[in-house]
Amino acid sequence: MTEDAFFIHLFRFYSKSIAAPYNELGFELQHIFRQMEVNSQSDVDEQLAAHCLDILNYFQGEDLSVLQAEFSRMFSHVEGEAPLLSIRFTDYGDFEENQRIMDNMYDSLLEISFDESPDSIINFLDYFSYLAEVGEVSAALPEFSMVIAPFSEKFYKASNINFYKEVAKGLNELCSLFNDFID
Repeated sequence: MTEDAFFIHLFRFYSKSIAAPYNELGFELQHIFRQMEVNSQSDVDEQLAAHCLDILNYFQGEDLSVLQAEFSRMFSHVEGEAPLLSIRFTDYGDFEENQRIMDNMYDSLLEISFDESPDSIINFLDYFSYLAEVGEVSAALPEFSMVIAPFSEKFYKASNINFYKEVAKGLNELCSLFNDFID
């Protein structure tokens, strides 16, 4: 696997796709997708970009209020109850390994967004975008799959709309690809 601009944008695309929907998100996803197309260098890149295009099409086919309602239903806390789906990556995988990842995130030059919890899946994906940018993503692929595989499975089951189901399928596809690369 090469550390290149394609994967920087791919991780950002998924990070944005999981964020709370807002008016400009469609334009941002389109821009990131175009950057992935420009930086695509292999058949695998094209396959991954094609899945992102499917996600983008599902996004554009949904009303923003429906996306916002579904996001809230899945990730928001109801008083006295846990959310249907945790957005915190530290709730998936190995606790000690996740703490090490958090330490690495804080030690990196990544600007952690505090719009979400510092240990959110969104920041986790942004961290992998940063790792791709600095050429260190290959060594961290097992950690990606450790967190994202269980998250994407639960995400797929929890969602009632195709946009989020496609995001979950895309993340699962990445895990499969990375697991093949690791083996």
